[in-house]
Amino acid sequence: MVNSNICQSCGSVTFQHEASSSSKSKGITYVILGWLFFALSLVFLPLVFGIGAVFMGVMTFCERSQVHGAILTFFAATGLILGSLFSFMVSGTFFI
Repeated sequence: MVNSNICQSCGSVTFQHEASSSSKSKGITYVILGWLFFALSLVFLPLVFGIGAVFMGVMTFCERSQVHGAILTFFAATGLILGSLFSFMVSGTFFI
């Protein structure tokens, strides 16, 4: 049997270490994209990248780490607001 918890040669119960190593790398894409979108939302298309950063923060909260996800979501929402205000002050519109 593949992925069995019993050793095929001696019959003893074995431990699977694959699950612990895969859980550390799970959701790393959400983290990287979330912080990238946060940085971009401060200077370029704050509504698009800000909403994307908030979404990535929520996905990080659900898939990887609740603390990191909450921090990322907070900064993403702050970046969305600050980027929108900066965009409005500079160009007079929320879309640039």
